[in-house]
Amino acid sequence: MTSETKIRKTLLKWSFKSHNFSKRKFKVIFRLLLSVSLLLLLCVYFKIVDFSKTEEPLSSELPYFSKKDSPFYSGCNNIQEYLSQPEYQKQNATFIMLTRNKEVNDVVKTLENIEIRFNQWFQYPYVFLNDEAFDETFRSKVLKTVSVPKNMVKFETLDVKKEWTFQDENSSKTSEKIDIFLKDQEDRGLLYGGMKSYHKMCRFYSGFFQDHKALENFDYYWRIEPDVNFFCDLTYDPFYEMNKSGKKYGFTVFISELYWTIPSLFRYTKTFINNYAKQNSSFKLGTLWNLFIKDFKVLDIDYSTRDMTDTKLLDKFINSEGDLNREISRFVEMKHFLKNKMAVTNLKENGYKKGYVESVKFAKKLPQIYDDKFFNEEFNLCHFWSNFEIASFDVFRSPIYREYFSFLDKKMGFVKERFGDAAVHTLGVAMMLNLEDIHYFRDIGYSHSSLTHCVKNNPNSGYFENKVDEAFLNEKWSNYKHHPYSRKDKYQNKIRESFKKILSKADLANEHVNVGCNCNCPVWYNEVENASNICSAKLFEVMHDDYVPKKVINPEKVINKIADEYQSLLKDV
Repeated sequence: MTSETKIRKTLLKWSFKSHNFSKRKFKVIFRLLLSVSLLLLLCVYFKIVDFSKTEEPLSSELPYFSKKDSPFYSGCNNIQEYLSQPEYQKQNATFIMLTRNKEVNDVVKTLENIEIRFNQWFQYPYVFLNDEAFDETFRSKVLKTVSVPKNMVKFETLDVKKEWTFQDENSSKTSEKIDIFLKDQEDRGLLYGGMKSYHKMCRFYSGFFQDHKALENFDYYWRIEPDVNFFCDLTYDPFYEMNKSGKKYGFTVFISELYWTIPSLFRYTKTFINNYAKQNSSFKLGTLWNLFIKDFKVLDIDYSTRDMTDTKLLDKFINSEGDLNREISRFVEMKHFLKNKMAVTNLKENGYKKGYVESVKFAKKLPQIYDDKFFNEEFNLCHFWSNFEIASFDVFRSPIYREYFSFLDKKMGFVKERFGDAAVHTLGVAMMLNLEDIHYFRDIGYSHSSLTHCVKNNPNSGYFENKVDEAFLNEKWSNYKHHPYSRKDKYQNKIRESFKKILSKADLANEHVNVGCNCNCPVWYNEVENASNICSAKLFEVMHDDYVPKKVINPEKVINKIADEYQSLLKDV
């Protein structure tokens, strides 16, 4: 037998044996490998093994708890007990979704999530909005998915002429201008910049949704979108809790906006505020405004008159307290040399020569330019992601907000630029509300598009099995395609359960960090709190009990103090 024949026989024998592996053995090996992989991933996810420890804790590891705001509950509630409280009252509230017929499968995914995680127990109605009539397929699939009766689901069409059409859009001249504006944004690579329907959606949610006839009788709303995942059970009524605590606006994602989508928004907003304040002497910005601005105000300057004063001139050069002594010292020195003839006759002396040179430098110096600085403030671009909102309609039905939207609409910011409803809502509520009026739903795990927020469960109370209504269980539960939990692979569930036991014994019982209920976070994801750390840090800072807004300084006092010190130095020369 040749060596070649031996090799062939060996290969055939090996091939025959390998094909005789039973399917059962293959499945066992595959599941074992899968389990090991999940185990390693979960080790990283739960930070049992942490290869990337840094000195600074991540935003998601920091507590969010203060007198201004904190999670309504930490962990799970027994829903039957919660609903049985004598003081509990169901609110006049609804879900709202703007969508289209072709998005029905993504709509169903969202509804399955929200039903299993919340609405199977609390039974709030739905309002679906479209710029054209909903077809029978859309209606049928939605009604088969939701747990509420048919009379609690509304399928409504927008008033296209009023709510979905730009000003003078139907005229050929204006239509051509709009197309040019959108093409310009598309050419510059702005996300959705060339999509007219997106601009219309932003405009609708910025100023029309609250007055739609299908929503006019509701007090609160929860905005949802197609293709959304909810990762945690919500075992309390957010509408009731907001009403009880006096909260007016709730969010779950706080991120930074793209500047070039809204380059004029802050300038228009500041102009509106100044004009409104002149017409309404009692108007005062809410303390929430501090969350969204970079404050360049160091000096207490009176801008009620147009006269240029020394302090107004100085104000252009002083953007932080670090600039204060340096710039005022230069100013005092310059004033001295301009007024004192000794400055000219004593130039040979080093002190006077140096002062003269500094004075010339100061006279030639130009203020630092900022893209978005108006009246000593700049928008820091942080904003509430309005794809998720739980809020009171009163906020957006208020006279000041209506005027604000009308002002922006007349400037054509929703066409010339891509004014997003998220940024518009944010600046609108910021000028009206105080820090105590908003609520961060940190305990609601949420994912849409590329952004994901999912908190940690409370190890002591983060797991509780509430009973599912039997009719809902029989009619809906087993038919859901996008099941948030309980239909996962049984091996995966076993691994997760084992880690839950480990976590419950670990020293992770800080209820101000671990607040979720039955959270089933993705195994690998980028937590938005950490990805948008600048905004998260600002939120945590202003919501802290020790937070004190920056105080402005009387410029005359500082100038006089430095002038006195300067004169004393001259005497010693």
